[in-house]
Amino acid sequence: MTDLDQVGTLISFDESGFTGPDLLNESQPYFVYASHDLSAEEAADFLDKLKADFSFQGNELKATRLKKRGDWEYLANRICEISDQRSRVVTFDKRAALAGKFFEYFFEPVLAKNSLAFYRIDFHRYMMNTITSLMWKSGADYSGLSAQMQAFMRSFDPADAPDIFVVGGQHPIEMQRIQSFCLGYANQIEAETKHLRPENDETGKWALDLTSSSLFSLLFQWWGHRHPRLRVLCDDSKPLAPMAEFFDAWVGQEQSVPVTNGRTASHLRGNLIVPLEFGSSEQHPSIQLADLLAGMTADFCIRRGDAPLGIEKWVRRNRMWSNSVEFDPELVRKGNPTVRVGRELLKELASRAQKGEDPLAQIGSFIERTQRQFGA
Repeated sequence: MTDLDQVGTLISFDESGFTGPDLLNESQPYFVYASHDLSAEEAADFLDKLKADFSFQGNELKATRLKKRGDWEYLANRICEISDQRSRVVTFDKRAALAGKFFEYFFEPVLAKNSLAFYRIDFHRYMMNTITSLMWKSGADYSGLSAQMQAFMRSFDPADAPDIFVVGGQHPIEMQRIQSFCLGYANQIEAETKHLRPENDETGKWALDLTSSSLFSLLFQWWGHRHPRLRVLCDDSKPLAPMAEFFDAWVGQEQSVPVTNGRTASHLRGNLIVPLEFGSSEQHPSIQLADLLAGMTADFCIRRGDAPLGIEKWVRRNRMWSNSVEFDPELVRKGNPTVRVGRELLKELASRAQKGEDPLAQIGSFIERTQRQFGA
């Protein structure tokens, strides 16, 4: 065992676009969580050289300031060069993330006892993209409905989402069916989420936060598979504080944990040598570098085709695609068999909700028949 294995490989994290539970913030539509495995010494040496080469003043480099410079593209290329293949980032279109959270907190409580049947056919992804499309791609104004969706997931009080738990309004058929589902199973949704109300559960305050899920993905589905022992350093983060005890369970955890999404199996792995550590980018060069990576990635998400080519290439090589959340137009295309199955399944669930029927009774057989019907 090497000395590095004994002390653990340092993995540093920071974010860009943090707006807490406000996923409808128009000024910051993307959230990025970035990580890398450069040591504190490597990060400090790189930042010192960057400051010297460009005559930067002060102790801290921040992506928000550097992106305003005329030589940002050249600076970004330097950052890409030092961090390529030693970094991993996850990105979230916050609008799509809100739609995904809607499925998690409105549909999942009702379908939980047989949730794998739905995840296996990508019903959750169909729903996420359908809701995103309905709220932001159609001609109708869904700002009120989307605000109520978010309000419910901050309070878990149905009174904060009166237009969700009712059937009405001039909405496309998919939204009417979603409303029918929520109305028909309102009591179950309320009962299964009541414990998340802020006064009952500290973690409920952060139900819409994306930080902890990003850290989990990067840590246990990426870095834990590449280094035998890890030391984790995060930027000071309020959402992570109430979640820290969960990560403590991975201290000294040398075995991996099998998981499945209903279609593919994988393993979670991450042997922490100590509990999560927190600090500031001003005091820790490795966090400062993570801030630059996050800001650089956010710049790409916003500018897309107008982003510097070096950043685009870096993001494509270093993004954790499977855990990033973006709107996927393929999952709202009517000719897509997955979409056709999803539409029929939503129709069936809405019908059962209106009739007060069990949403899961013989649902596996219904899904199989529908898949055969549409060749999915």
